[in-house]
Amino acid sequence: MTHHQGRHAQEPQIGLERLIAAPRQAAGWGRTALLTNPSGVTRDLTPAALALGRADIPLVKLFGPEHGVDGSGAPGEAPEAGQDGATGLPTSVLYHLTEEETRQRLDGLDTLLIDLQDVGVRFYTYISTIRDVLRAARTLPLRVVVLDRPNPIGFTVEGPPLRPEYRSFVGITQQLPLRHGLTIGEVARVLAAEEGAAVEVIETDAPDGWHAGREWVPSSPNLPDLLHLRLYPGACLIEALDASEGRGTALPFRQFGAPGLNAHALAEHLNALNLGVTARPAFFNPTTSKHQGERCAGVQLHETGGDLRRALPVGLALFAALEEAGAKRNPDWLQKLLGVPADTVPSTPESILHSLRGWQDQGIQQALTLRPHWLYPREENHL
Repeated sequence: MTHHQGRHAQEPQIGLERLIAAPRQAAGWGRTALLTNPSGVTRDLTPAALALGRADIPLVKLFGPEHGVDGSGAPGEAPEAGQDGATGLPTSVLYHLTEEETRQRLDGLDTLLIDLQDVGVRFYTYISTIRDVLRAARTLPLRVVVLDRPNPIGFTVEGPPLRPEYRSFVGITQQLPLRHGLTIGEVARVLAAEEGAAVEVIETDAPDGWHAGREWVPSSPNLPDLLHLRLYPGACLIEALDASEGRGTALPFRQFGAPGLNAHALAEHLNALNLGVTARPAFFNPTTSKHQGERCAGVQLHETGGDLRRALPVGLALFAALEEAGAKRNPDWLQKLLGVPADTVPSTPESILHSLRGWQDQGIQQALTLRPHWLYPREENHL
């Protein structure tokens, strides 16, 4: 079921703001909880839980995904805060639990609202938590309502679908290309159909890209702004190398390297490929994560030709260039992120870009099968 109210005359609204503007939609929702984190805010940066309370939509509990309700957790962490400081509501997390654990935490609720800012890639775990919620809802009398938000990197599709043997918590479904080109509400509809569950979506305006004039609140600790976000679908693949992807520095997913590399040669190699970014030699010392406390040499990526439209060619070429320079790959993690066998990923930038064409065709074809779950029109030839 989809709720779609009249458009705001002045500026695009997200699902949260539509619900606040028409709180009658919440009539009969009963005991209602909210799955959210710091990215769940209105245009004026009011947290979703506060904004809903002021609109007389009472909540009984808050839940968080990876990083927790307050967003303080490191990658792979979801700290239990216990109580929300702004509202006084009790809090818990729904991250990487068993189906029974998820069901137990949601038992006793009538409705779960979801207000999370997704980033448009298959391996981002907020959609994995939504899958877990939908599975639990099948055996509970639980209504699941997604307050939709724009896909900040737009409807562009990149990369292959996931092979079934590589399903994991960072790859929960074969239906999504790596960069899926859907809003979080549309992803929830895909997952609900796959799981035999029900979901409702309160739609967003202008879903294809970030809203001008709306502040970006980091959806997770290592995505501080929109440039980092545009690089992320490709740059995240560097996690599958023993090189640093910039975690523990001020530029996660924008600078990359390892001790002993030739930064100038690496930059020259990448720039010769004309990928829509400029690689600048960079030197850094991560305070956490890979190569903590070690001087790393590598590159920082800069957008020099306008907003980057496709990130996967950049990420794959960078992966191969770092591997050529001596970085070692983790085949298991590469397969989980990219969704294809690690031994099909070539080890030189030139050959890897050739392989990308076949993966891209597969991803586009898979994306087009998801039309029944689209909530918003898009130009199919612009995916």
